[in-house]
Amino acid sequence: MAAIDTTLHVETAAESGEIVPYGVPITAYPTESGKVIVNSPGSGELKDGREDRWKNLGYHLQERGLASLVTYNAPRPDFQVQLEWEPYSYQGASWNKILIESLCHTIDWSLENAVLLSGNESPAIFLTGFSSGGSAAGAVSHRYPSVQRLLLLSTYDSVGDPFYEGVSAFTGDIYLVYGDEDPMAGWLARILRTGKFAAKSFLVREAPGCGHRFDGEANTQLITQAFHWAFEGDNSQPIKAER
Repeated sequence: MAAIDTTLHVETAAESGEIVPYGVPITAYPTESGKVIVNSPGSGELKDGREDRWKNLGYHLQERGLASLVTYNAPRPDFQVQLEWEPYSYQGASWNKILIESLCHTIDWSLENAVLLSGNESPAIFLTGFSSGGSAAGAVSHRYPSVQRLLLLSTYDSVGDPFYEGVSAFTGDIYLVYGDEDPMAGWLARILRTGKFAAKSFLVREAPGCGHRFDGEANTQLITQAFHWAFEGDNSQPIKAER
């Protein structure tokens, strides 16, 4: 099946009250699997991912009929206005806000087009995000009752309180995969295990010899393994690159 490309034209409010229009480009890889995975890339990535890793993963899942991947990207921060409480902005609007809203628009679009994407009007919905994209995915996960699982990759709490509020309220399963050379993601793993922000169902794996970006062909294998582990329950996946 051919990939579906579209752009959502939406708007948000800047801190000044002005309306800021922006586009959310989306690519979807439809299947008849009855499963949809909505992917939120990192802040430095477009929807296809660094070295096309999300595009390649979409085709991988599609060819095997495992799940339909939907990937998007928010507009890049423009640095024209620096908000006191946040390092990034877009035309005077909070970029964290736009990142979260863009993901919600993408999930809404996926639900509205569920039959086209998955062959099922009520598909299983999974969320995943890399780095800041994982932070956004955590923030919105509890808003959608149909979301069953959440996969966080190299995730930090970059959107702040909405992330902790979201993962604390989320009742599905949370999976986290991060590299052993990424101490900040390791710190978040500890936070989500215990204390007031502890997730209700939390499974974590640390990938050896891997940094924050999962750079390189070998470490890209780890992302594919993580998807099989989290969304198929395939515990045979080693989360270990073949080098």
